[in-house]
Amino acid sequence: MTSRTAVVLGAGSIGLSSAYYLRKTGFDVTVIDPEPLAARASGHNAGWLIPSMSTPVPAPGVLPQALKWMTKKDSPLYISPSADPHFLGFLLRMLQHCTESRFNRGAKTLARLSAGSLPLFDDLAADGVEFERHRDPLTMLFTDQHKVDGRVHELETLDGKLPGFSWRHMSRGELNEHAPSLSDTVVAGIQSEGDQSVDPASFVRGLAAACERDGVELRLGESAALVTRPATQGRGHNGVEVSVQVGGQRLRADKVVVAAGAWTNELLSGIRERVALQAGKGYGYDLPVVDHGPTEPVYLAEAKVAITPLNDRVRLAGTMGFSGIDETVDPVRAGGILSGAREYFTDWIQRAEQTAVDDTGHARTPWTGLRPTTPDGVPMIGPLAGHPDVLVATGHVMLGISLGPTTGRLIAELASGETSADTLTDLSPNRF
Repeated sequence: MTSRTAVVLGAGSIGLSSAYYLRKTGFDVTVIDPEPLAARASGHNAGWLIPSMSTPVPAPGVLPQALKWMTKKDSPLYISPSADPHFLGFLLRMLQHCTESRFNRGAKTLARLSAGSLPLFDDLAADGVEFERHRDPLTMLFTDQHKVDGRVHELETLDGKLPGFSWRHMSRGELNEHAPSLSDTVVAGIQSEGDQSVDPASFVRGLAAACERDGVELRLGESAALVTRPATQGRGHNGVEVSVQVGGQRLRADKVVVAAGAWTNELLSGIRERVALQAGKGYGYDLPVVDHGPTEPVYLAEAKVAITPLNDRVRLAGTMGFSGIDETVDPVRAGGILSGAREYFTDWIQRAEQTAVDDTGHARTPWTGLRPTTPDGVPMIGPLAGHPDVLVATGHVMLGISLGPTTGRLIAELASGETSADTLTDLSPNRF
């Protein structure tokens, strides 16, 4: 019996998760990526597995706030003006989704996807996938008392819906004990149990090793393109077959999975397809571990900065900027993460920066990652209407690690016919 074949374009969290589950389903799988493992957004993010914070970016008031911040060079959310009609159309669609009803609809979809995500990480670990993982509680800090009510409302909607999840208010005394270096500007804190964190680069590398162990072929450092040709018997759709061109080699497959993150449309252009997707640029720093710094994940509510203590460093991640495919690092934008964090701590950031200089002779430099973003903030997972053998898996914004295994399993179910695309219309890449 001839085995089924799949080519996955993209070796990030989504692509490797798809390859892992496709292989478990019985497909012969090849993964192609022009970059090394964890070189882009899958290695450069906060590493949070966060069912409790799985809400769409387009929320009521988000775009008006972004417009107010456009003149602030270190704001956590910004939009760079562009005459690109695709970019303008994307912003208009996003604005349409910044309503209470559409936000709630998107939040329900993300909650459904997130509800079973943590057990899948347990399954991966049980199968020998090795990665750094932490189960510490998450503390959200506030400098504005009015912001607390909104978070409480979100948490109340999750009560009883996420297994093992709970939350509580923290008194100022508890906060001081939890993080001795907090500044007086912090007025409230909420601690939640049930979310987790990982070193995202270690997760990607562990998943890649497991894929290779199971017989997946990884072709890193190679560029691929989608091309069409007249369909042969039993293949293709409407007389057209999609294949993958890699150098002088053309790969045919029963299913092609496009999991290229922010670069998805660059690949789809080869078959004259396009999805509603834009790159959202995030920044981050990796600081050394110092005394009296955070030892558990912290979210700075107003600054929109995620802090993730890892085994050998503390990671800060934040900002969301829409400026197209642009991986250059703007030191002012990146520096907004550090200046925002300084408002919450008395001297931790300064001591960590000084330690970095003392240890290495230079300050830690920021990194960047482009997050694939959809107008409604919900991922695209499913086949293209015009090319149903091409499955798109992208648009996870800041949930690419958290929803990697969930997405990979869905892709395998769609590819094998176990799940029908008709049951996933809220995730369809054709929905815009």
